Amino acid sequence: MYWQLYDEVKRLVLEGVIPGGTSMPSPRLVAAEFGCSRHTVATAYDHLEAEGILGASHGVGTFVSHLPGLPIGGGGHDLPAGACARELSVSRFASGLQEDRILRDEEDPLQTFGIPDSTRFPWELWSKLHSQVWSSPKQTLLRSSSPQGYEGLRRAICELAHRTRGIRATPDQVLITSGTTQSLDILLRALLDKGDGVWLEDPGRPKAAKLINALGMEALPVPVDGSGLQVDVAERMAPDARAALITASHHYPTGATLSLERRIHLLLWANRTGAWIFEDDYDGEIIADGRPIQPIYSLGQNDRVVYMGTFSKSISPQLRIGYLICTPELIRVLVRIRYYLDYFPSMSIQPVLAEFIDRGHLDSHIRKMRRAYRERQALFAAEIEKQGSGEFSLYPNAPALFQALGMRSTADPTLDRELSRLAREIGIPAYALSSFFFKAPPEPGVIIGTGRLETNLIGGAVTRLVAASRGLRRQD
Repeated sequence: MYWQLYDEVKRLVLEGVIPGGTSMPSPRLVAAEFGCSRHTVATAYDHLEAEGILGASHGVGTFVSHLPGLPIGGGGHDLPAGACARELSVSRFASGLQEDRILRDEEDPLQTFGIPDSTRFPWELWSKLHSQVWSSPKQTLLRSSSPQGYEGLRRAICELAHRTRGIRATPDQVLITSGTTQSLDILLRALLDKGDGVWLEDPGRPKAAKLINALGMEALPVPVDGSGLQVDVAERMAPDARAALITASHHYPTGATLSLERRIHLLLWANRTGAWIFEDDYDGEIIADGRPIQPIYSLGQNDRVVYMGTFSKSISPQLRIGYLICTPELIRVLVRIRYYLDYFPSMSIQPVLAEFIDRGHLDSHIRKMRRAYRERQALFAAEIEKQGSGEFSLYPNAPALFQALGMRSTADPTLDRELSRLAREIGIPAYALSSFFFKAPPEPGVIIGTGRLETNLIGGAVTRLVAASRGLRRQD
């Protein structure tokens, strides 16, 4: 109760309703008025005096202090909910992120199509490991605060990357991050300056383009075909670019694989110009067809390549753990930047994840989920061919967790947004393919999160999706 009294008196003074110099009623009178104890009022007054809002004179009483610059907050007039006293002025960085905002509602899980089926993760086992690690933690864990991340996890990542992706690295070449977005942010801040150009796949990640441009650099969309990013087009268009952001194993979102010829061409460009290759291997070890496509980093010419991995696809995005692999010299630079951005990553999960990997549990989970994703994707593709071959075309080499579908026979290239909305209304994780295009002519289509579709529901889901598409096409 004394905090309520304190808050209200403070508000009235700061808004000028009770002016400076006003004599405050005695605690006895206030207590009688509000039916509380005198001690309650005296305690509130003590806090207000300690803050300088009230002043007491022995034998005279308690008065409101004369404070310069009052009133604050509009002279006692309440502002509408969500309103500001003046127009909010933000930085160019914040403005850049606000312009043409991405329409995806991250609060709607059906719009986040590329997340795994976390319901089949062994959470009980994870909980036991967490208890084992933290019920009686080692002193090294309690004292650990490295901006580079927990060494045990970095060592486990090196072994995992070698086993699943053919990457040879040591723990001093690994930086733990909170995910691919933070990895990219740190790299851009460390290696590029304002005005520098970055090759970006078109279609590609709108979020990455927004971040690049907001930091004062220039996202340079480069067209993608069935063999991935067209490196020769990129060189003609912007030979002086300072970096390339690539999803080489599985282009995001169509699934195209960057050909070996183009990988070599890209490496030669980077080595010749001193540019960087940021390789986003977002689905890495869980590639659905069971034939892991090795990353550019594994080719060996990797002093200009930074490999970005994440556990958001193999376990869950709620984990918020990703990592970078690059040269030790660059890691030292990135660690220094990380120190100033958020000091060091949370230690709560890192040692647990390290144990989960070291004991073989992640490998076991990936094998199980790879089979499940492959089965769901194959069944979905078969149903599309069976029910909707006149409506959709399948993009080949689909990533593990989703399938891109091209829409046939439509004059409106953005009709896929309406179809995606209708798909989500019937419980299908879906997003419009046209939303991923920058300068290239948008191809209408939908991206379906097949990784979260149970096999017994796929046939009915495809039936409803095809019916919705035909209904829209008739309107078109």
